[in-house]
Amino acid sequence: MKHFLAIVALMLASTPLAAQRYVTDSVRVNGHYRAFTLYLPAGLPAGAPLVWCMHGYRKTVAKPSYFDLDAVADREKFAVCYPAGIYDSSGHYGFNVHYPKQASLTNDEVSDQCKLARWVQKRYRLSTVNTFATGMSNGGDMCYLLAYRGQDVFSALAPVSGITMAWIYEGYQAPKPVPIYEIHGTADKTSRWDGDMANKGGWGAYLPLELSMAYWIARNRCTVVEKPDTIAGKNPANGHYVVRHRFTGGTGGCQVWVDEVVGATHSWHSRDMDTGEAIWAFFKQYLK
Repeated sequence: MKHFLAIVALMLASTPLAAQRYVTDSVRVNGHYRAFTLYLPAGLPAGAPLVWCMHGYRKTVAKPSYFDLDAVADREKFAVCYPAGIYDSSGHYGFNVHYPKQASLTNDEVSDQCKLARWVQKRYRLSTVNTFATGMSNGGDMCYLLAYRGQDVFSALAPVSGITMAWIYEGYQAPKPVPIYEIHGTADKTSRWDGDMANKGGWGAYLPLELSMAYWIARNRCTVVEKPDTIAGKNPANGHYVVRHRFTGGTGGCQVWVDEVVGATHSWHSRDMDTGEAIWAFFKQYLK
């Protein structure tokens, strides 16, 4: 493996960033290898922003094409990193938020992701300040764990179909404000809008979304509740529409956004809205 990594490093070192597209790489973090695919738009300048995109709990690692971030990255000139989850004893790849099925995992996922992101920033000459995290389902849950742990790598977080596990809520007090943007379907039966404190779904107990977001509205000390804005979905035939909730006036400009995708089930929601565009619009506010 070390020999393989050395060859990969040599190949990458001899290739200008301007000519690269997708790069698959891995590095040893906290005693185990973590793999990722990195999207580098043509002409990407040194010090460009980095968006971290974590997939859901799956039997295969989600491909970048599942998300709609790369086209936005081409235009806006930021890199997108798609880290791979760890394979567990139940046969799934995921990020360790202590689902019952992840009992075989012992890694500190926050430490892993932060160290991996720092390595990616340095290796590929990306910004150490303008780094943001998003994720779908398990990846969205991971965003909340990052927020509660108070890490200093990802400066804003945008979980999609994400939930706050009860053990996180009960075990941590977030040490600092952080901008949060959740996109969630009201008919989601995997990560239920109204929560699952009784653990009927088998993922472990988790909070209702409104309570989860109320925590961050209070923690960020948001003082302005904007009037909700309702917009049509991309596919009017399915009856879905989006209600945008915005809580602003927070400490250091830390806002809380919630897009309520009415009628939508568990997904990245690209059939009902331009998710990648919306997430970058949120992150872009926090560029330094």
